[in-house]
Amino acid sequence: MDVSTIAVPHTLAHLKPLLPPPPARILEAGCGSGALAAALIGLGYRVTGVDRSPDVVAAARERGVEVIEADVNEVSGEYDVVLFTRSLHHAEDLDGTLAHAATLLAPGGLIVLEEFAWERVDQPAAHFYYDNRALLVATGVLKAEVPEGDPLKAWVAGHDFLHRGSDMLDALSRVGTNLSTVDTPMLWRLVYGRSGIWTDPATHATSALNAIHQSEQRRLDAGMIPSIGLLATVQR
Repeated sequence: MDVSTIAVPHTLAHLKPLLPPPPARILEAGCGSGALAAALIGLGYRVTGVDRSPDVVAAARERGVEVIEADVNEVSGEYDVVLFTRSLHHAEDLDGTLAHAATLLAPGGLIVLEEFAWERVDQPAAHFYYDNRALLVATGVLKAEVPEGDPLKAWVAGHDFLHRGSDMLDALSRVGTNLSTVDTPMLWRLVYGRSGIWTDPATHATSALNAIHQSEQRRLDAGMIPSIGLLATVQR
């Protein structure tokens, strides 16, 4: 199943207040299989996706999304928004990638970032993350590794090669003005892991993830765990 489809309404709820009105031109960097891009097209935006993976490019095109099979640093053109959706943390050259993105913007255009700050995870958040994964595995909904031992150490070992959220925000502030940020729940979207495989019908997986999302939000509201998801924007 495509977990990105489940997350689209959550992303849109936080994203729409940040975007200019349709039919603004959006370049989505790291568009994956195109679930979010297709939803934005449905709202009237003119969306171009870019991704390096031939498989996900093909899937996005099946959704009716115009996609460039390339690295975002190879793209030219002019857009009102350059949108990075959980792809910037992999960038080899963080400053260079964002500097190039800024050259793609029309005057007054926006770079919009949807990401996660893995370094914010503490011991309670790590327990929440791996305990929920263990439940999904135990009930047969998911096939994934469940590490033994200290969950925070396992989390750090699985993420410390990615850019930190703070570093991405600092780099973003260097290529534009009026930096704004919004914290969001994100652990529920990551709980399946990089190599997790959903084994149950989509309806069951959807129900499970939505329940984890609600549980995470309750803990955020109570101050029990930190928010690691973030949306951020800067203007050219």
